[in-house]
Amino acid sequence: MCFYISQSSVRNKLIDTNSPNIAGNIGLQKWANKENLKIVSAEYNKMFTHNLHNFSELEDRIALLHMQQKEVNTSVVSLESQIRHLREMLKYAEQYQKNKIYDDHYKSSKDPDRYFRKYESQIILFAGAEHILQENGMDLKHLNSNKLQKQISDLISRKKALNTQYVSFKQEIKELELIHQNLSKYLKQDAPEIQRSSHNKLPSL
Repeated sequence: MCFYISQSSVRNKLIDTNSPNIAGNIGLQKWANKENLKIVSAEYNKMFTHNLHNFSELEDRIALLHMQQKEVNTSVVSLESQIRHLREMLKYAEQYQKNKIYDDHYKSSKDPDRYFRKYESQIILFAGAEHILQENGMDLKHLNSNKLQKQISDLISRKKALNTQYVSFKQEIKELELIHQNLSKYLKQDAPEIQRSSHNKLPSL
């Protein structure tokens, strides 16, 4: 029977030496072990580029990345909440500033009832905005829409930076977990090239 595995397949996936096609054939077993050792050597080199030197360090790094990714995600969620809040405050600040003149004229009008009937919508919008801003602790005397917009822009920039960091963590986790998957599978195989110590050391290259 002809047994064939493409070169690209060998580079990306370990050969199952316990499969029926290989287990009963000494020649194929030797070939499969050799190919698997090539894959593990390549994975080890990849791991070394991350400054990781053994299996325990690899697992610790993956665990740390997951924790950092979770922390970044929590920070992003917090920033999104702050951005939504500031955008709402900006909306009411603009509404307050736009309609304040109508409230001022209403309070100084000689005929407030008549003035109110004429500009009822603007006066009500002002009062509503004033109430919400006060409830949220905004300083009405120093209300500055441009400052609020600057704060929103800064938070958006921070969010973008965190999202970039999150993607970076995700990509590294994906790469390291693939290495972990291949090495874990290889360590479980009956591979004499591996010296299984309590520290799960990888083969010398």
